[in-house]
Amino acid sequence: MPARNPFGQPLSDDAKRMVNEVRSNICQPIHSNFNTEFNVYRFIMAAERSHKKKDDIIKHATSALNNHLRYRKALNLDTENIPSFDENPIFQKKLMPRGEILSKTDSKNRLLWYIEYATITVESIAHSIRGSEACKYQFLQFEYMLRKVMEQEERTGRLSSLRHVVDMNGYEINPFTMLFVSSGTLAYYSQLFHFENYPELVTPVDMVNIAKWIHVPYRLAKTMMPSGFSEKFRLHDKHFKSTLLEEIQIDDIPTSLGGKDASIKFTDAVKVDPSQYWSVENPDIVASLEGFHVGTRKHKNIVFDVTNAADLKWYFSTDGDIYFGIFYEGNITNNNTESGVNLDNMEMVYPWLKIAARLVHEQDELSLNRPGRYHIIFCNNHSWLSRRAVQFYAQIFDHSDKSCRRLHSDGTSTAAEKLL
Repeated sequence: MPARNPFGQPLSDDAKRMVNEVRSNICQPIHSNFNTEFNVYRFIMAAERSHKKKDDIIKHATSALNNHLRYRKALNLDTENIPSFDENPIFQKKLMPRGEILSKTDSKNRLLWYIEYATITVESIAHSIRGSEACKYQFLQFEYMLRKVMEQEERTGRLSSLRHVVDMNGYEINPFTMLFVSSGTLAYYSQLFHFENYPELVTPVDMVNIAKWIHVPYRLAKTMMPSGFSEKFRLHDKHFKSTLLEEIQIDDIPTSLGGKDASIKFTDAVKVDPSQYWSVENPDIVASLEGFHVGTRKHKNIVFDVTNAADLKWYFSTDGDIYFGIFYEGNITNNNTESGVNLDNMEMVYPWLKIAARLVHEQDELSLNRPGRYHIIFCNNHSWLSRRAVQFYAQIFDHSDKSCRRLHSDGTSTAAEKLL
């Protein structure tokens, strides 16, 4: 297996050859704003954790990068300006605690990022914003963090990442948090961001001042995670300082963690009062929802064709988590059917996300600017035991004749008043 290129060093000649090989193998377009050697190499590093043969490493790095490039396009992540932490709604609403990314680094050129977790409340997020919003805001957060790392790599010519130190002092467990872990939701978010789309970007994550009970959800989460989880997410009790000092100067550690930098400040999350939890705003929509079930290991494919530019709007609720996304087939050449659909052969136009629309219903829209066939897909392939109940409404507004039609779950449509 090729040697992993260490953080704080330029890419080796062998690493550069592997980067060029991956670049030559990808089939998705890669934007110049993202196409750096270091960004491609991060996917190679992730593949090296699970594979030893060079051909296997190249194959899996190429596949992972192709998948990430699809998300980049669907989420418009290659835009010039990505919202900062100040502009990201998840921090504006104080749903997550916040710490600033410092310009200081550890001895391996990794930018320092400290945060205090005592005030985080998972239930506030789950009851306040849509699951798709939570995912989108975190994509923007990770993209902003990537831009910071890219700037550091541009300045130094050396591989960088974020050295994340999380102070767990005062963090308390509750039944909702345990459900968040045991249901696989925590594992999904970790997999989606830390391993699939932004591998080797935030590493290591040193969780310090942990209580003994944290080992229980940690071990549970670890069983659901890929190789490298325990190397990336490291637990420390109150005797953590010597570990940090191996690679971080004491002048660059906040005073709250025994260091000498009093300028490092934190912003607490604010718990949402239950009276401010999401509630139905449009009863007419709820009364018009069409119900269907998605069986275990099954999917629901709503297929429709567009001939003129149109706007698609949708609303749905579920009784549990389900994968949802929208794909563009174009000229109807892939022979996708209700019983068999190949997502890899289609363009992802709305991100493929696992979301639960039970506490907060889903509502969003998409501009359909190209004629052709589109697929709205609900997938329960991850569940072996429970089918999913979906309550669904969608409408298509045609720009050419200003007509509005309701899209039904069987792909047919009927004239309707605009409800969304």
